[in-house]
Amino acid sequence: MCTTGNSRKALMVAFLCTLLVFFTLNVQADAPYIVVEAKSGTVIKQLDADAPWYPASLTKMMTLYLTFQTLKKQKLSLNGTLNVSIRAQKQPPMKLGVLKGEKITVRKAIKALATVSSNDVAVVLAEAISGTEKKFAIKMNQEARKIGMRDSLFKNATGLPDAEQVSSARDLAILARRLLLDFPEYYHFFSNRTLKYKGKSFVSHNGFLNSYSGADGFKTGYTCGSGYNLVASALKDDNRLIVVLLGAQSAKQRRRKVKELMDQGFKVNSDAPGLTLLALRGSVSVRLGAPAVLKGAHCQSL
Repeated sequence: MCTTGNSRKALMVAFLCTLLVFFTLNVQADAPYIVVEAKSGTVIKQLDADAPWYPASLTKMMTLYLTFQTLKKQKLSLNGTLNVSIRAQKQPPMKLGVLKGEKITVRKAIKALATVSSNDVAVVLAEAISGTEKKFAIKMNQEARKIGMRDSLFKNATGLPDAEQVSSARDLAILARRLLLDFPEYYHFFSNRTLKYKGKSFVSHNGFLNSYSGADGFKTGYTCGSGYNLVASALKDDNRLIVVLLGAQSAKQRRRKVKELMDQGFKVNSDAPGLTLLALRGSVSVRLGAPAVLKGAHCQSL
């Protein structure tokens, strides 16, 4: 509830509250999404798929893409260990709770990102691969361009709030599809529901995995600025779909909308001719949606 003090403050608060309500309704009504047939890359359905949006912890999909790439090049191994720095330890929640001087295996680090979106472990991986998170972000952007992500800019490995870090539903669908096609041997990490570390049990934030038949992977994201984001993949009768939804107002709404989009997608004949992800790319929308209103907001990246 909005409160008032003196008259000038009251007017300002009322104005900000009105803006917040307006954009909240806007996000609910037309949150960007895209539905893609994974094998062909055919776009089945989309809305504002090129509009810039804060990815939040969907960022960690790129962090994991580069991790899998490094594994494939044999510069890391799943059973190898990574050093934890003080910078990694100091990351805000959501975090696994690693401490400076400790070591964590690459396998456990991947699970920590894919399952519980650990910000501290994302920095551990970034530093292991590139030396610093800043250098890792440069690598993220280079790889994004290589695979066709033209609307994205990465500034960190976690998805924690940064006013410059944006992506789009289309770009995140491109990334999800490349994860599936380029690293099928590691896709199973995205279906993990639980994780144990130091005697603590962690549960995945991705409730869609347990609520939709055939759902088997990918990632949630949330910050104050992004709203509730989800990249989901599901398989039915050898047909796999990828759905990206950005800016839902709650986890429940996010699950409901993605279920609706999945159901619609599976009803479409996947053999019908259609345009692919890149062919359908439009000009970048001026509208920034929720990020334009809550720019710089700080809260958890889940």
